[in-house]
Amino acid sequence: MLTEMKLEQVAGEFQDQGYSVVEGLFTPDECRAIRKIAEMLPSFKSGDLLPVMNPHRERPELLDTMSDDRVVSIIRRLMKGKPVGMQTQYFFCRPGTRGFSYHQDNYYVQAAKDQFASAWLALEDVTVENGALIVLPGSHRGGILAVREIPQPSTFGQDPNHNRRECVVERDYPRVSVMVRQGGVVFLHGHVVHSSNDNTTTDKFRRALLMTYLAEASAFRPGHIANRTPFALKA
Repeated sequence: MLTEMKLEQVAGEFQDQGYSVVEGLFTPDECRAIRKIAEMLPSFKSGDLLPVMNPHRERPELLDTMSDDRVVSIIRRLMKGKPVGMQTQYFFCRPGTRGFSYHQDNYYVQAAKDQFASAWLALEDVTVENGALIVLPGSHRGGILAVREIPQPSTFGQDPNHNRRECVVERDYPRVSVMVRQGGVVFLHGHVVHSSNDNTTTDKFRRALLMTYLAEASAFRPGHIANRTPFALKA
């Protein structure tokens, strides 16, 4: 659990930059256990290693991670309202995987501003080379941006349905590659624009578990593919 001083620091970074990194929330053993759970998913067993939408529906053990108070206590501080679970996504990001296009998580969910946030758990050390997130600090201060269709010269390692559009970003924001060690969590504002680097390595995965949270009773868009349904977090 973070101290009150550290929570204030994280909240300040989140409000100012649109994201904050908290290192060491989970142990290496806990990260390896989550990776083992993911090896029971069809995407792993088939060998396609595509991102898995809502893996907690197949492996409810992942709700233990999503409900862990080390994460939820921070989410509670970062957004308005009592958090409930929204969805999860698991990324294998094997060597050669193309990076994700620039997007805002709340573009898909359409919740009220400050009532939706994401926690991105690094299950191994994340570097630029193996596919670190790229964040545009300050881009969360505006609303939801327009999007445009983009070409996909390669869909290797990505679901093409989720990577065929990008935000239209008209302001010149800095682009920060967010390197984080195994067990660290990147907390993302629902409006902050972010993408990810290509995994240019030949032998390193970049496994991560994305967990998203909604303020209880907030309106949202369920989506045709994600079929989002809010759920209570485990006590």
